[in-house]
Amino acid sequence: MEDAKELAILQGFSTDVSKEERPGILELVRRWGGCTTDAVLDPSMQFFSLPGISGFVSYRLAYGCAIIFGEPICAPTDKAVMAEAFHRFAEKQGKSIIYVAASKEFAHWAIQNVCGALIEFGEELILDPSCDPRKRTGTHGSLVRRKVKGALRESVTIHEYLGRDSELERSLEQVGEQWLQSRKGTQIHISDVYLFDDRKGKRWFYAKQGDQYVGTITLNQLQARKGWLLNHLMVTPEAPNGTSELLVVSALEVLEKEGCRFVTVGMVTAGELGEIVGLGKFSAKLGRAIFKLAKKVAHLDGLNTFWGKFHPQSEPAYVLFSQKRIGFREIMALKSALCGEKNG
Repeated sequence: MEDAKELAILQGFSTDVSKEERPGILELVRRWGGCTTDAVLDPSMQFFSLPGISGFVSYRLAYGCAIIFGEPICAPTDKAVMAEAFHRFAEKQGKSIIYVAASKEFAHWAIQNVCGALIEFGEELILDPSCDPRKRTGTHGSLVRRKVKGALRESVTIHEYLGRDSELERSLEQVGEQWLQSRKGTQIHISDVYLFDDRKGKRWFYAKQGDQYVGTITLNQLQARKGWLLNHLMVTPEAPNGTSELLVVSALEVLEKEGCRFVTVGMVTAGELGEIVGLGKFSAKLGRAIFKLAKKVAHLDGLNTFWGKFHPQSEPAYVLFSQKRIGFREIMALKSALCGEKNG
């Protein structure tokens, strides 16, 4: 074991991954990845591998920290060895480590073995396509029905993109560009939009009104969960009210017919910080106060409000720090990770 860990310290490979190696990385992400799939595959990431294990750690360097989105990409039985080896690698490089959006199971293992502090800060929202949100009773069900009917009255139609059509792809990329330009204020996102990169294991749905493209949504295959990551839901400023909801229910309807029972829409911030381990009472209290202020100032509840209409289940998401002391560089690195900054 020690020899393997020492070999791992010399086994990192960076963003200049060859075209021949990229399909292998993508294959592993589709097999073992989760709600942070797009961040794991972002061009800014570097990769660390361990001899004899099919998998890797994807990380971004910022402010002297190695930021990992999610967990090691490998079989569950190999995660502990991969994490321990990477921590030794980072220590040799003088880097502290931050995990963003780790699962409860991994977070509780990590705090006992490789990390100094743990903060439950968010939730992964999960939908079951067999539960049609339009058939729900109550306020949320009524709202989804009204939104969808409104879009249909405006002649919005939903289609799945199945082939390689450069003109259509450019039109959908323009939808994304218009959507991004319309966003105001601080945005929480862990990856930029790369609609048609890493195509294997991806699906796309789009909305049209007449001959105009007004919305799109992307699905990424998650083989380990027998499901999909549904993200990059984007509509143009001119899209009729209800286009977003129509895109979501249309994609879920297709997946339900295919027998899918698991769709994650990614991570959102929780109402308040939950479990905190490794920090002193004062630091924990201060952290909770700062989190509440940040949510209020940056209006971080928008995604919760939108996805709440679809009655999602939730699983806790954690931030982990390799060091107990969270200093300036860790705070700035975490900020860069959550705001999509690539330099630091």
